[in-house]
Amino acid sequence: MTEVVTLIGLAGVVLGALAGGIVTFVTTRSSMRLELEFAYDRALRDKRLEHYKCLFHLSKCIPRYWQPQERPTRTDLLRFRGLFHDWYFGPDAGGMFLTPAAKDLYLRLQNALSTASTAGQDGDNQVGGTPVTADESLALRTLASDLRHQLAEDVGASHPPRLRWTRLGPTIPSVPHFPSDAAAADLSRSATGQQVPGSGLTG
Repeated sequence: MTEVVTLIGLAGVVLGALAGGIVTFVTTRSSMRLELEFAYDRALRDKRLEHYKCLFHLSKCIPRYWQPQERPTRTDLLRFRGLFHDWYFGPDAGGMFLTPAAKDLYLRLQNALSTASTAGQDGDNQVGGTPVTADESLALRTLASDLRHQLAEDVGASHPPRLRWTRLGPTIPSVPHFPSDAAAADLSRSATGQQVPGSGLTG
């Protein structure tokens, strides 16, 4: 009977150790996977931010609005399309880092630039120097704005901070303007504890 109890106890110890080892292995593996995913996401975010900043800067050629005299010509649109093309396929391969949503907007903008830059051409009829129409301008500016918003969303720049910071108190009011430098000097001496001439007092 004693031997049976001993065997049962030994089996329980072995099974407990085995179960503990399995739990430890699964937990460690899960933690390592999470750490690897976090490290990868952080590295990708940093690289994406670098390329997104460049693309955001390039999009200044299609701002929120153009003044009537600033409306680009169709030749300008070809140049804009070339700038975006060079960013996408350049040595830094910025296009690799676009999210699906950002890539969709980027390609739609490129297609709109290509279509508008050649609109109205018929054979030898070259219209490169003519400005874009109001409808074409609106469509291009809307796509460029949507792309910028998507870039900001992809890197989290459009999200409010998750950490709560202490709100700064009001700034101490400045010293009021005095009519003479002598009065200002007296005030300075009073603030530092020096005796003000003629007052008999110290600050």
